[in-house]
Amino acid sequence: MVRTNFDSRKSIFLKRLMEEGAQNRVDFDIYDFLLTFNKSLNDFYTTSSCSGRIALAKAPRLSYSKGSGLFKFVVKWHRPVTYGEVMNVLSNIDSGDVWLLVRAPIIHFVARDVHGALTILRMAREAGFKHSGIYSVTHDGVVVEVQGEDRFEVPIIINGKLIVTMDDLRRIIDIANETLIFGKFRLAHLIRLIEVRLFGKSELGEMPKVYFQESYRDFNIESINIENLV
Repeated sequence: MVRTNFDSRKSIFLKRLMEEGAQNRVDFDIYDFLLTFNKSLNDFYTTSSCSGRIALAKAPRLSYSKGSGLFKFVVKWHRPVTYGEVMNVLSNIDSGDVWLLVRAPIIHFVARDVHGALTILRMAREAGFKHSGIYSVTHDGVVVEVQGEDRFEVPIIINGKLIVTMDDLRRIIDIANETLIFGKFRLAHLIRLIEVRLFGKSELGEMPKVYFQESYRDFNIESINIENLV
């Protein structure tokens, strides 16, 4: 078999994934899937990924997030957080502006050809990743950026002073957790679709649809049948 640039790059990213996984630098809730995906499919691999996160960041404006060092993460969590965890961090901040952020899952898939890229893109759209699309097309492969829309951001500290009440902060954290969970549900749906359609696993049953029909403000975790998620 002739080894292509695609195959060479796939080997490089698989090795990197395994090394970063061994160093606990890959999100714990998607590492097994990413490893299986990259090892099992000859015509696909992944590059960067995030399963969704809640973070506190210092920045005068969020538009500086890609600019000259004005944006700095204080802490990141890839899971729901508690009020106590957030307050423990905030209590050590005495200057600047701090934002509480939620970022949706994002994965960059690389397909050998456009047909494979469209296959990934259709499943992403079906799972609710409406902001996904083909990122680039080269002789080395087609990159698909799968990105969710479940995000949230609010200022918590301005000029070193907390600008919300304790009750408001508790509600903000609840909304942040709900938003994060929404994104992770969508990601779980996408993984199930990939397992069935690309891995050849048997049909795993329908994912609950309630979280596609409601906004996070109307979301009630008790409305989800947990048995359907297992």
